[in-house]
Amino acid sequence: MDLRAAKAQLRAEMKARRAELSPAAHEQQAAQAAHVLGALPQWVDAQVVCLYASFKHELGTHLLLQRALGEGKILLLPRTRPDGTLSLHEVSDLSSLTSSHLGILEPSPSAPARPATAVDVFLVPGLAFDPSGHRLGYGAGFYDRLLTQAKPTAFSVGYGFDFQVHPEVPVEAHDQALTAIVTPTGLVPKVSR
Repeated sequence: MDLRAAKAQLRAEMKARRAELSPAAHEQQAAQAAHVLGALPQWVDAQVVCLYASFKHELGTHLLLQRALGEGKILLLPRTRPDGTLSLHEVSDLSSLTSSHLGILEPSPSAPARPATAVDVFLVPGLAFDPSGHRLGYGAGFYDRLLTQAKPTAFSVGYGFDFQVHPEVPVEAHDQALTAIVTPTGLVPKVSR
């Protein structure tokens, strides 16, 4: 099976597994994962965090968004730009988020922009992750491009359900590896291969 077909198959499998979870299971596991991330020293020490608004069947991020604001962190969320990149904007009120053309909540274009180099912790969505820090996203490369701009000390963490951690994710040259993965049952630190 070629790389593209392998990615497509794994994407379909993970989307289906996420969709099978009940709303109660989603909510409970989102609370557990938020607790795991919130207890990490990288989160505790972070002044600027880049999170995202979960959508469809992704592991929920709403509690993390609230936590970041409640702890006085500078909260950045991405906006998609027509050129296929993400811009990062400050959010101080979650009710100010609007739905993008993809159906994802994002900041207003008038919200103050910040560079990726300002971010201490990046929360990165994905469909599958592996212990080497590789991630299978949705295929548009938004986060791979964003993470190339991050400062070397930034903590980039994948965020997903336990079953989304796969033994090995198909990787291409442009795919950016993450520092770690957080699931409802704990931290999966990056393992060098």
